[in-house]
Amino acid sequence: MLGELWQLISSDVFNLLITIISFVIIVFIKKIKNIYEAKITDETKRNVIKTVVKAVEQIYYDLSGSEKLQKAKENIINMLNEKGITISELELDMMIEEICNSIKKVNVEK
Repeated sequence: MLGELWQLISSDVFNLLITIISFVIIVFIKKIKNIYEAKITDETKRNVIKTVVKAVEQIYYDLSGSEKLQKAKENIINMLNEKGITISELELDMMIEEICNSIKKVNVEK
């Protein structure tokens, strides 16, 4: 009788451990997936912004700085929306500024 009770308890404990381990693995995988997706999204934003800023500079060379900025923002938002990526106004402004500064530094070094 005691042996049967022990076998029943150990079976339940084993099942509980398997459930807990499975849960921990699923949570861990979801965290890694979210981190990966955030990294890919950020890289995509940077690449789109860099491409658009360079293109606007070449295509709309005769526009003023604020007009170029507006054209760049419109094109960036459209391209990111096509990819299903949203961007806040603040993030957009900050990333455009960062890309413009890096382009200026490269041009100065040449």
